Amino acid sequence: MSPLTKIFVVLLVVLSLLQTAAVVVYVNKEDLARQEAVQTRERLSARENELSQARETMTAAQQTLTQVQQEANQRSANAAKDITAAQQQAADLSVQLAKAASQNAAQQLDIGRLTEGLKASQDTTSRLTTEVTRLRGSNDQLVRQASELNSTVSDLSNRLDVTERERKVLAEQLTEASSQNQKLGAQLKDLGVSTGQAQVAANRVGPPITGVIREVKQIAGMPYATISVGSADQVAPGMEFKVINKNTNDYLGSIIVEAVTPTEASGKLSGPKDKVSQIRPGVEVRTQL
Repeated sequence: MSPLTKIFVVLLVVLSLLQTAAVVVYVNKEDLARQEAVQTRERLSARENELSQARETMTAAQQTLTQVQQEANQRSANAAKDITAAQQQAADLSVQLAKAASQNAAQQLDIGRLTEGLKASQDTTSRLTTEVTRLRGSNDQLVRQASELNSTVSDLSNRLDVTERERKVLAEQLTEASSQNQKLGAQLKDLGVSTGQAQVAANRVGPPITGVIREVKQIAGMPYATISVGSADQVAPGMEFKVINKNTNDYLGSIIVEAVTPTEASGKLSGPKDKVSQIRPGVEVRTQL
């Protein structure tokens, strides 16, 4: 029951009591009762007016209350919707937070990998710097070696020119010696002595000479060798030395002496190619087998 209804009921009770009292007074005192009845009627009329106003006020209050309840219900519904939306937003934010946490973890992992990659890159850069420094040193050394090789090539070219001139001189000497040999052969032939007999006689008469190879080189594409015996050992131009492998006693080739010094002699190598290619410094040479 609303407060206005209670007030209305109380007013009705009060009015009933007043009416009863008026009737009793009327019975006891008619005149006074009449006056009081008139007054009571007036008061009752006033009270009825007040009651009517109270009813109107109660009706307006009920309407207002209904409107307020409707507005409250609407606000409650709106609040419920807002709460639902807020809860949905909270759920979405939770999902986004979880995604952000996952992304952050992935980013932290990527940062760790990138840090390791950066460290490895720095280590590689350090190694490359060290390697570049070493290569620069090697390059400087190679430049020096190239300069030295250029000097060596120039020296060898000069020596080759000198050797070529010596070869030409030796070739001329050989030609002259060959001409003399032909003349001697013709003389021996006139005397009735064959070349083979003259060679055997020369070998028997000439002393056996033994030496070693000191140097082997190519001159104009032809193999030449220098031996360790010379004119001091009775070596003469045109003399033939046999090149022998003293370990296997294998014949490797021959040297026809073309130029002689007191301590050395040099000449062209001849013989099988596979054998001649085995001739090295230190291999033994002999005039007689």
